[in-house]
Amino acid sequence: MVEDSGVEHPREFDEETYRQMTAYEDGSFYITSRFDLMYWCFRRFFPDTKRFLDFGGGTGFWLEALATRHPEIDLFGSDLAVESLHNMKRRLGDKATIFHTDAEHLPFDAHFDLIGSFDVVEHIEDDIGVIEQFRPALRDGGGIMLTVPQHMSLWSVLDDKTGHKRRYVGDELARKVRKAGFDVLLDTSFMASLFVPQWISRRFMSQSADSVADTEHSLPGPLNAAFRAALVAELATIKAGARYPFGGMRIVAARKLS
Repeated sequence: MVEDSGVEHPREFDEETYRQMTAYEDGSFYITSRFDLMYWCFRRFFPDTKRFLDFGGGTGFWLEALATRHPEIDLFGSDLAVESLHNMKRRLGDKATIFHTDAEHLPFDAHFDLIGSFDVVEHIEDDIGVIEQFRPALRDGGGIMLTVPQHMSLWSVLDDKTGHKRRYVGDELARKVRKAGFDVLLDTSFMASLFVPQWISRRFMSQSADSVADTEHSLPGPLNAAFRAALVAELATIKAGARYPFGGMRIVAARKLS
């Protein structure tokens, strides 16, 4: 019998939620631009990755993309939600090892070169504790990549529905990563150029969680393309060395300290 530690776990999504999330993947300016940033970060800071874990793998989108681009990488995906495991297994088949785990029990020792956790730790009360759990599972010199939503001014009913504990503020995530025993390699906001449209969306189009998601991920073609172009330009400046103090999301990459 596993003793209850009192830690509140992320809310588990149902099959319909995963179906909606998957439907947005191909066309949404937000998802494609976010992926471009994450993939650049992966190639920039962790190009020699041989074993990768997606902790809280969701729909399996990131793992499938890595499996296509880097079939030589040994891929692992985990989640607390059983429906997520089913989604990842359907998408990846035998291209990845899929297993059930939670924020307190990561059953590996010095196994991974990189652990990614994308829009996950904001669901967990003890986020530092989770990040600390990553350290023993990483090989020497291994690293982490984290993305989180940012700015409480963007809080909406969608945050309530998905069980967020917080939106991060400033360098909060980087400070917590350092406290957990990592050296920060990258810390920047993203989507600064679209902060005002996102704020308007969250303030005036948030009658329901579904309407927020539809509004932000199912835009008319020209507007979706314009937002996509703005984020392509913003990513180019990040690649050139710019770092943004505000934006709808934050990304932190860090390497395990000895």
